[in-house]
Amino acid sequence: MHTMTLDQKFPCIDDMASAAARRIPHFAWEYLRGGIGREVGLQRNRQALDRVLLEPCYLTKEPANRPELGTTLLGQHFDMPFGVSPVGLSGLMWPGAVEILARAAVAANAPMVLSHFATTHMSDFRTIAGRNGWFQLYSFSKPDALKAVIEDVAATGFETLVVTIDIPTATRRDRELRVGLSVPPKINLNTLWQVATHPRWALATAMTGIPRFRNLKPYAPNGLSMAKEAEYLTELVEGHVTTEVLSRIRAQWTGKLVVKGVMTAEDARIALDCGADGIWVSNHGGRQLDAAWSTVEVLPAIRAALGPDVPIMIDSGPRTGLDIARMLASGADFVFLGRAFIFAVAAIGARGGDHAFALLREELRCTLAQLGCRSVRDLPDFLTKTPVPGEAARCGLTP
Repeated sequence: MHTMTLDQKFPCIDDMASAAARRIPHFAWEYLRGGIGREVGLQRNRQALDRVLLEPCYLTKEPANRPELGTTLLGQHFDMPFGVSPVGLSGLMWPGAVEILARAAVAANAPMVLSHFATTHMSDFRTIAGRNGWFQLYSFSKPDALKAVIEDVAATGFETLVVTIDIPTATRRDRELRVGLSVPPKINLNTLWQVATHPRWALATAMTGIPRFRNLKPYAPNGLSMAKEAEYLTELVEGHVTTEVLSRIRAQWTGKLVVKGVMTAEDARIALDCGADGIWVSNHGGRQLDAAWSTVEVLPAIRAALGPDVPIMIDSGPRTGLDIARMLASGADFVFLGRAFIFAVAAIGARGGDHAFALLREELRCTLAQLGCRSVRDLPDFLTKTPVPGEAARCGLTP
């Protein structure tokens, strides 16, 4: 009997998203897919990417069907210009998702960032990911606890710390409120029904254990109930990352420091003044502010303000290799994808990470070959500079 290949069954990330919606409980899917408010920002991320146009050059002097996809970021060579974003609660989306993606990232020689809100402990992740593993830090409101967690991250062996600045307070997300999302999941008849009707997810969860915030729990007092522990941890990460806090982190952290959540040239300059080694342009996937620009819209202005030498990373919205090319052409050095990789794992399981990397790599290769672009470094030369009359605002050329 003929067996469908993964390419036949899941030729694109969107197909994996559709499968993921069927394979995981509704409360997990609503967290994974959703934005904030009316989700205007979520839609803008997609629409802005679709408006970025590229101009092919077919009559090239040399063939470009085998373009160079490798790049160097923060002193480390990677085989492609994209990696895995931090995704909180990824173990709730699919049990063992972090471990699956960490192995895939190593095999693809790509970076992966572990969320501070991951359900996998940093030491277990680091054992798998090695130098390809970065750690995302949410600042603590208690200086002693912040100092302690940075010490733990350093002792675990991480070389790159990603400080996220765009969650100054807990947010209200309508989808999550409707389904009563919590960690661990609240047990009621609705939850039990959702679990029972998704047996593969339930079995995988039974094998890996109930999801917990394993990188936050050590900093909560002992003896708290699950509800009180969640309340304490929410308060612990409450508050703005001020310039004083960021400078304090920089003084303690001796490795590479990336600031994530930057959406303006002003914040980018401040981050560099505080000692950041790289800037990560992000609107948190449309999950924090529903009146924000998309990242690809603000990127050109940030690149122009910082010049060519500052490493700029970007996320929020990419689903294809073409999207990765669009972001690189618009001024980014490196692209991170979050939901796309979780869709892949939730849809396929253990082979999902490898398939997503292979698919995105081939889509990116095809895009560059079609453009006549021989290296990802040259993609800005192919950004449309002569838009159709009246369409300037739609081409991603101005924020």
